[in-house]
Amino acid sequence: MGRTGKRSESDMELMKMLDHYQSGGVDIFFQDHLSTPLEVVTMMTMHEDEVFMPDYVMDKQDKLIQIRFDQVF
Repeated sequence: MGRTGKRSESDMELMKMLDHYQSGGVDIFFQDHLSTPLEVVTMMTMHEDEVFMPDYVMDKQDKLIQIRFDQVF
């Protein structure tokens, strides 16, 4: 988020995608904490010098059940 308080287009796209998954029952985690799409985008913006990679967790029937954003070192 820039100084004007507006989110970038890529931030908005990520939030929209995560909203879609969350509304479909997928849990979203950021650094091991259950999070909302807004929290994920806000934290990634606050830590823009760090790299976070999504890990898509599937159940035994190959259904997506979690998206986990963890810092890559």
